[in-house]
Amino acid sequence: MKLNKRLSTLVFCALLAAMTMVFKRFAVVNLDWFRVSLENTPVLLSGILFGPVAGLITGAVGDILGCFYCGFGINPVITLGMALVGGLCGFICRLTPRWYLLPRLICAVYAGHIVGNMIVKTIGIYWWYATPWPTLVLRIPTYFILGAAEIVIFCILLKSRAFVRESRKVGGQI
Repeated sequence: MKLNKRLSTLVFCALLAAMTMVFKRFAVVNLDWFRVSLENTPVLLSGILFGPVAGLITGAVGDILGCFYCGFGINPVITLGMALVGGLCGFICRLTPRWYLLPRLICAVYAGHIVGNMIVKTIGIYWWYATPWPTLVLRIPTYFILGAAEIVIFCILLKSRAFVRESRKVGGQI
């Protein structure tokens, strides 16, 4: 039974990594110097459902696959930032009590975005691509708005009994 759950968890995390790749490709806004997408949503969901290790691996694999698919070069600092988004989100979710859904999601999602996206990935973009800081400052309000939208999505998903039941079948710990 444990092998079956572990395999199901692995397959579900692979599906979430593939969703990250697709969401990276089809960005809402895609300019040369600025991109808004929901690529972090599946990574955060992996951390919430399966814990920090699964979130970390899903983030790293999703970013690497997305780079291959979109034709970008792999930037290890950005890949580390993407892994930290899922890992930190999963870690915070495991630390906080389960009965406080909204505060737990707010802390977990914003911790992942602040450390992974606003700090680590911004430093990677600055070092690798020499993007000016005034342009990078736009990432801060963008991730606060995206984080709020993701929190609403996760609240809707985690309030659904069907979603919770099915996620527990594949090893989710909500």
